Amino acid sequence: MKKLDILCCECQNNNCFIKKHCLDTDTLTKEIAENKSTNRYFKDQHILMEGSFVDGINFVQSGRVKVFKNGLQEKNQIIRLVAEGGILGHRGLSNRKTYSISAQALSEAIICSFDKLFFLELLKKSPNLTFNLLLFFANELNHVESTLRDLSVFNVREKVAKALLSLIDSFGLSKSNNINYISDLTRQNIAEIVGLNSNQVSKVFAEFKEDKILETKGKNIKILNIKKLEQIISI
Repeated sequence: MKKLDILCCECQNNNCFIKKHCLDTDTLTKEIAENKSTNRYFKDQHILMEGSFVDGINFVQSGRVKVFKNGLQEKNQIIRLVAEGGILGHRGLSNRKTYSISAQALSEAIICSFDKLFFLELLKKSPNLTFNLLLFFANELNHVESTLRDLSVFNVREKVAKALLSLIDSFGLSKSNNINYISDLTRQNIAEIVGLNSNQVSKVFAEFKEDKILETKGKNIKILNIKKLEQIISI
């Protein structure tokens, strides 16, 4: 982890939750600048640890992060995938004293953090921020309910398709020579999204290759036909 000094007014991330919903007065902008800490995390470095004490709320300035629950026999379950502008540790705003999840950088990531007490006071001062955070919680609850339903009824093939579509929805696709890629993610990362193991993912990938849905090269997955993926989970 490396401490950085990035001013909100100079930040290039237009998806930032704070930037979109809170920088509406000079006073708030100044308070945010004075109370924000910014750190760079390297790939695979933990940002939050399940069971550690809650110390604030975090926003992803750049990079990709996975939020997960620790499971038995080192089998983790990815709860959310967070891209630029996303929020981490927001459930710590409740009366919980420890984090119920972990967060780990899937790529190099820059994280902006605020002390919990300061952020709670900020919510009182900014109705727009509070309203949009409420919408965020509601959308997250809908997402969790939808995911639980899908995992209970989908077969292995459908679960892998669901995982790939979740990655595309969260992180988008990298482009190289007009070809769409999901980049730098392991089979294990994909398996943890939908409660499978890496061998199951590899077997389904072999089927998807035969069906001309995707191709793989190392950790890069070339998506050939997104519509076929969508059709698999809509049957």
